[in-house]
Amino acid sequence: MPNRRLFLIVFLTFLFFAVAIGLLGESFLEKKNKQEVQPFPQVDTSISISETKNAEPNVTPIEEAAVQTKKWYNNQVVVLTYHHVTDQSNQRYVIAPDQFARHMKFLHDNDLKPISLDEFLRFMETGTLPTENAVLITFDDGYESYYKEAFPILRTYGYPSVNFAIAGRLRDVADRKRENMTPPLTRQQVNEMIHTGLVTIGSHTYSLHEEEERNEWGDLGPETAPVYLKDLQRLEDEKEYRDRLYVDFSISRVSLSEWMKQEIEVISLPFGFTSPIVLETARQAGYRYVFTSNRGFVKQGTDPFAIPRNDMGLRDVEEEHLQQLFTKAKNEFEGEQS
Repeated sequence: MPNRRLFLIVFLTFLFFAVAIGLLGESFLEKKNKQEVQPFPQVDTSISISETKNAEPNVTPIEEAAVQTKKWYNNQVVVLTYHHVTDQSNQRYVIAPDQFARHMKFLHDNDLKPISLDEFLRFMETGTLPTENAVLITFDDGYESYYKEAFPILRTYGYPSVNFAIAGRLRDVADRKRENMTPPLTRQQVNEMIHTGLVTIGSHTYSLHEEEERNEWGDLGPETAPVYLKDLQRLEDEKEYRDRLYVDFSISRVSLSEWMKQEIEVISLPFGFTSPIVLETARQAGYRYVFTSNRGFVKQGTDPFAIPRNDMGLRDVEEEHLQQLFTKAKNEFEGEQS
């Protein structure tokens, strides 16, 4: 009996120590594991990434970070002109869609900043610009290719632009695709683009975008110049000429203003033809700004009735020509600052 009691005491004592040692070992291993196992680094989810940075249209944050800010000039604007954007025409004032896309990529890659017409006109009035390296992108003629080819590219970058449309053709729905006529924009297409906030419409006259005879020998000249009156066998006199210009300029401005529900005060002159009579008539018809085809850069004090532009809408104009143009703008700016 005493032996059994002694055995039980020894057994319980051994069992107690065994359990105690086991608990201590488990506690030790748990602490060791906590020290060795490191938590996963915090990773942004797709939602958090999308909220952290608003990249420019069609530019990922990685691509944007690679773009180097470059200062070309300040307090001036380079105005670019385009016309028809297609690869199915042999006309002179035509640029292929892929070529136009390369032009816009050049602007983006070189930190050149397209501004809206409102921002441009504010600069003309106050000398204030919202950005360095300001560019105004303009189109003449109001061709449908602006909607089908150019605008999708411009919208990708979020670039605003101005289209100086021949107002009479925008109303010409039934015959808009008649033979030998480059299809113009439709009213529906114009309305759709305007609602994006990236497009402004200006005047390119109502219907004075053809060439007419200017003498008895049949030599041709722009319709905005004096024309030869065949039935009278003479050149129109000054009053007839002024009246013809005034009626056309006024109809274009009024009709576009009514359609756009805002005053249209800008006009681009067909073929770049200008004269004191043309400019005086444009002012009388209610225009405050006239865009020409003379090359140059817009600066503080530029005559609002002689706004220079640089035609880039030709097949032989590549990125190196843009490089030369903006380098010239940069050199002029730096020369004026020195």
